[in-house]
Amino acid sequence: MKSILLFCLAAVMAGCSSKPQELPRFVVVSDTHFGSEHGDGATVKVTRSLKNLLSKEPLADAVFVVGDLTERGKPEEYDQLLSVFSDTACVPKGVAVYFMGGLFHDAVTSGNYDIYRAKVPQPLNQYVEIKGYPFITLTEGGHDAGAEVNVEARRFLSEKMADAALHYPGKPIFVFVHIPPLNTCYGSTERDSWGNDVFLSVLNRYPQAIVFSGHSHFPLGDPRSIHQGTFTTVNDGSLKYAEVEHGVVNIGYKPENYINVTEGVIVDVAENGDVEIERWDTRRNEEIRPKWIVRAPHDGSRFTYKNRDGLPAPLFPSGAKPGVSHLAGDSLVVTFPQATDNEVVHHYLVEITEKERVIASFSKFSQFYLNSDMPEELSVGFSGLPAGKERAVRVTAIDSYDNPSPPITARIDDRL
Repeated sequence: MKSILLFCLAAVMAGCSSKPQELPRFVVVSDTHFGSEHGDGATVKVTRSLKNLLSKEPLADAVFVVGDLTERGKPEEYDQLLSVFSDTACVPKGVAVYFMGGLFHDAVTSGNYDIYRAKVPQPLNQYVEIKGYPFITLTEGGHDAGAEVNVEARRFLSEKMADAALHYPGKPIFVFVHIPPLNTCYGSTERDSWGNDVFLSVLNRYPQAIVFSGHSHFPLGDPRSIHQGTFTTVNDGSLKYAEVEHGVVNIGYKPENYINVTEGVIVDVAENGDVEIERWDTRRNEEIRPKWIVRAPHDGSRFTYKNRDGLPAPLFPSGAKPGVSHLAGDSLVVTFPQATDNEVVHHYLVEITEKERVIASFSKFSQFYLNSDMPEELSVGFSGLPAGKERAVRVTAIDSYDNPSPPITARIDDRL
């Protein structure tokens, strides 16, 4: 039975498609983490996500699963993975599936990819054509076996990028790898510690490269999830849960309701050569607007997501003020409405001041990653406040590029 399953998967992965359109359309997801039981568990989350993404018309040609397929790299976790992706209720017949390994989870059991190689019926690195466009998938090595695997992946990428540039002139080259190239899209900086420089020396030679990656679990609703420097990178979110950058808000890197965030992208090549990227909240089956467009010609001359500053800054509704509710003793709760931004409000800084001197502060995420479930109003509690006079609360909305809004303020009476 297992050999039949692997044969069927291999046949599907050969690239056959029943979709009549002539240009590629594909889905990218990552961080499925089979074996994880966070929230609804991997099987439920991935099944729901695939059904939502692949129910959109026209049917995609392929699904690219960009690393951290399993939680611990165990054989039974790969069995769960293959069971879901071979289920035609999740992945319809004719849709190709391409897997990439993720070094931190898929190689964790054996310290290398031995179990992965035995279970997944695909090479570690692949170079395929879909409807006249080139696609390259890569698997990075783990910490112990990493040097050998990474050398091979870098050699493979260098060779295939050169071939694709020669044989597909004027077209984008789609590249898929678990870890984002260092200092590119959201979640790839040294500060985040999620980026990798293994492939940069190759990719920097090709402005037509469009690189899809996961690993960070950072929400793709953040506009920094697409980046254009010398080439284009796209963060595809996560199907496990969301994480965020360290040190920005008081709650830490797992924000409110992080367990209920699963995301992926649908990518189309348009008739004029543009690449259109739809971001999807796969839990709520909602598209995250706006659609991103990587414009042709793919030579770096029309990079519209380059050197962005995020302006204008966020704004609160006209006349908005924070509310203050006194609790027992030296405690209070500040409530305030969500501000608006041309992209997203990333977080809020809530400060208690006395004669303009800040005596307490709290930074809180807007929860933009919840989309239609994003709360219209937020609250922050303070306790242990010192007694004083002429105190006030000040709330500032801050976007993804650290642009602050004009603050809203309110006086605090002197009951404390």
